[in-house]
Amino acid sequence: MIRVFKKEKYNNIPIGSKGTIDGKKYEVVGLANYREAHTPYAWDEYILFSPIHGYSFLSVFEGHWNYFEQTILRPKREGNDVNLNGDTYRIFNRYKKKTDYALGEFPWDISENSNTITEYIYPPYIIVHDKGTNEETWLLGKYITPKEIKEAFNLQTYLPQQKGIGSTQLHSSAASLSKVKHLTLYVVLSITVLQIIFSFSAKEKVVFKDQFTIPVNKTGIVSPPFELEKTLFGKSNLQVELIAPVHNSWMEADITLVNDLSGEEFHFEEGVEYYSGVEGGESWSEGQNYTDLTLSSIPAGKYHLNIFPAIPDGGVGYFQLTLTQDVSMLSNYFIILLIALIFPVALWISVSSFEAQRWMNSDFSPYHTE
Repeated sequence: MIRVFKKEKYNNIPIGSKGTIDGKKYEVVGLANYREAHTPYAWDEYILFSPIHGYSFLSVFEGHWNYFEQTILRPKREGNDVNLNGDTYRIFNRYKKKTDYALGEFPWDISENSNTITEYIYPPYIIVHDKGTNEETWLLGKYITPKEIKEAFNLQTYLPQQKGIGSTQLHSSAASLSKVKHLTLYVVLSITVLQIIFSFSAKEKVVFKDQFTIPVNKTGIVSPPFELEKTLFGKSNLQVELIAPVHNSWMEADITLVNDLSGEEFHFEEGVEYYSGVEGGESWSEGQNYTDLTLSSIPAGKYHLNIFPAIPDGGVGYFQLTLTQDVSMLSNYFIILLIALIFPVALWISVSSFEAQRWMNSDFSPYHTE
């Protein structure tokens, strides 16, 4: 039947246009403009007809398109939601619609405004339940891009500009989020297993330990020689611990690790300071008399230390150095773990923000708070 409610003011896809969607050839036979009762929300719906496949529909709201086909499959209800083929479609909207404008052929009474419409989404898919007094209809739809619409109907005109996030629109990386989660879990487990292996295989061998008296003439100290053994990777780390019994004072040392055979040098500085006292009847303290640092990738070989210590006048006169080869380093584990998590966490935040925007116009949003 043909019904014209108002003079035609717009028509993005002219009636009579022919196009192909999902390999099915259609002709546009009708156009209706609907509005959600008692709200300003309005959308267009195009009626498509195929002699082989029957009627289908294209709906566009704020530039976002969905392609619908009628389905005989009845979803199973799960509270407010429904389940179809094992996928849960969450309730997104429920309303009564009013026809503001119509032109062309419709397979139902287009003037009927008493039906209750319920939308359930599982992006990029959507189920619409159209329930009237005497009958009900289930429609299964999916998101379709404006580019696909233009290509399907060979349109040369501009389509409505998209606003916000469509109810069934997919985040550009949403499909890969699940894969990223699984990959991230695999990477985290791999890093953890490797850390456990390295921790248990670490030699943590003390290769040098000695106490030195600080020369009064502030000259340097040359340590006795010591040896770093070969490890599985050829090189290893070396932890250097310095202890000095300072109190309300400080001590620091300029140290060079020298390879006796190659002459290769590794320069570093270490220092300690410790202060304490009583102020306002309360004791306080800051600093400590112990410090350590770890040198990485030190080749095996024979070494000695050149040490140039420094203390304030009247300061402590001795200190102790301990060198431990091939120590387990949790700091590296946490740094690598942090780097591995940066991308998946950023992706999750992006997708979560996208989902929050999607549900902003829904009365059934899981993001609503009381």
